[in-house]
Formats: sequence, structure tokens, C-alpha cells
Amino acid sequence: MTAHYTSQTDTDRAATETATAPAQRDRQARGIGSIDRLAGRRILVTGGAGFIGSNFARWLAPHAHVTILDDFRSGSRDNINDIDDISVIDGDIRDAGLVANAVRDQDVVVHMAAMAGVQRTLDNPVDTLEVNVEGTRTVLEAAVEASVDRVLFTSTSEMYGDLFEPPYREDGPIAPKTNYAVAKAVNERYVKSYCEAAGIPYTILRYFNVYGPNQDGSTDGYVVPKFVRRALADDSIPVYGSGEQTRDFTYIDDALDATIRSLGPAGRNETFNVGTGYECSIRRLAEFAADVVGRGHIIHTEDPRPYRVERRCADITKARGVLGYAPRTPLPDGIAKVAAAMKRSDRQRAREV
Repeated sequence: MTAHYTSQTDTDRAATETATAPAQRDRQARGIGSIDRLAGRRILVTGGAGFIGSNFARWLAPHAHVTILDDFRSGSRDNINDIDDISVIDGDIRDAGLVANAVRDQDVVVHMAAMAGVQRTLDNPVDTLEVNVEGTRTVLEAAVEASVDRVLFTSTSEMYGDLFEPPYREDGPIAPKTNYAVAKAVNERYVKSYCEAAGIPYTILRYFNVYGPNQDGSTDGYVVPKFVRRALADDSIPVYGSGEQTRDFTYIDDALDATIRSLGPAGRNETFNVGTGYECSIRRLAEFAADVVGRGHIIHTEDPRPYRVERRCADITKARGVLGYAPRTPLPDGIAKVAAAMKRSDRQRAREV
């Protein structure tokens, strides 16, 4: 069933833009019991300069000793320059010696590094498999050698494909359609086999369309910031086909709340969907973007991709029951936060010119 949200008023949007401090406090408060358990722990985040990884590192840094490993091919130094008290290693996860040194003396390895993005992975199928599969194996071998306390691996909702009708359960069938999704499926098997053989607890999270401020909104970027960017420019918002294909859009703070919770005892040796449990059509997403921003217009265009998944939605019953996870950011509110962040960034760049 497609979710229906009420749009924000101009007053609501203004309040969102000025609520930065309360939002920061709210972000720190979510899952605070779990994050307290990580106090003083040494945590390596591979891919920590990416969108999700950098936000995760920012949450962790006041509590734990965070090291980021990233080759900065898709991650950005701008994402982490404002995070205090972190260590940064510039390197490729396929470099066994470098990875072994990075993992040594760590308590927890959070493996987020991957070649991602629909067009990028389609254009680079061999690199995608080498980075995502061989790189993961390298990280796992180092984690086993170092006898870390936990490995957390971030997977994807693309695992489910479209063979069955959503919502998707963690114990249901998978039908990956892309090389990226296939690599993630292989990696989940790797994580379980390596960790079970070594007696190391693991956690696997299947993220559903995570979005938020500072996410790539370029032509080859992600759909939420891309739509918002087009709306802010009072430009056309291109929707492929009818736009009735659906996704489960998960705001970054909700995804990170689930991630922090999963690193507690309840997340040991478990796989969780991280979504909202609501479907939203791409057409409705475009309408939300235009409505929240107050500009932009929708056009329908031919889908250039060689494949399409018609529906995607998470069953989050397990995460709710086991982790106490409860997504709290309605899509229009999340879009408003993305728009506010873009406006601030644009004003900052204008001042620097």
C-alpha cells in the first residue's frame, strides 16, 4: 500500500529550518542507551567519508574512538572535516596490509565501504565486484585475525529484487537483480561464514533508500536530493515512466538510530531491515519535493535503465521488536530538512565567492 503524507505548511517549513539545535539534541537522544555502551570503544568505519558513514562517525565521535578508512573515490573529505577527535586512513579496502593495520587494536569493525550508485555500478561491473566482494573479504580476514568484538555489515534492500510482493521480511527469499545487489548477497554469506567460524558476533543491516542532508544530488546521485535540487531551481523534476514504482524512504537519523541499537547485545548474530514500513511512489516523492520547496514541476520521461524494480518496502517488525527501533521522520519532514541544508550550503558557497 502506498503511503500518504500531509504536506507541510510554510510555517512548518520555516520551523524546520530554524530547529537545528533541537534536532541535534534529538539526534543525540535517540538510542542513547545503546550509544553509551560504545563509550570508549575503538571503532573502525570503512567508507566513513560517505554519506551514511560520515553521519555515523559524527554520532559516534563524542562517545567512542573512531577511525575512518576511505579511499575518497566516492566519499568526500568535506563530509568529515568538521568531525572532531577522529582518525582518518586514506586507503583501499582491497589493500590487505593497510586494512590489517587499520583493523589491528579495534574493538568493532563497521563495514560500510562499497562501490555504490546505480549508474556507477552498471558502468563498472568488474570494479564493483572487486571492491565490494574482494574488499569485504579482505576486511573480514583482518577482523578475524584481530579477534574484534563485533563486525557490523551494511547491506541493501536491493537484495530482495522484485520477485515477491512487499513488504519484505529478513527471513524471506531474495532475488538480487544488479551486480551491486549480488555482491551484497555474497558479502552477507561471507560475513556469516567468517564470523561464525571465528566465533565473532556479527550484525547485518539491510538499509532501505536512506536519504538526508548532504547526500549527492547530482545527475548521477540519489533521487531525494536530486528532486529537491531541481525543485529549488524551479526546474522540471523528471519522473521515469508512470512514477508508480515505490520505495521505502528512510531518513538518515532513523537509519543511524537503528544502526546504533543493533550494536548492542540484541543485535548479535542478527539481520535487520532498516526502513519505515511505508511505500511511497516516485511520483508522490516528486510531488512532495515540489510542495515542500514551493517550486518545481513534474515531467514524465522514459526510464533509461535496463531494469526496474516496481515496488520496495521493508517489514520492520523484527527491528521494532528486537531493537526497539521506531522510525520517527515522515517523508515531507525529511525532505524539508534536505531542502534547508541545501539552502544553507548554497548561501555559504555564495559568501565564499
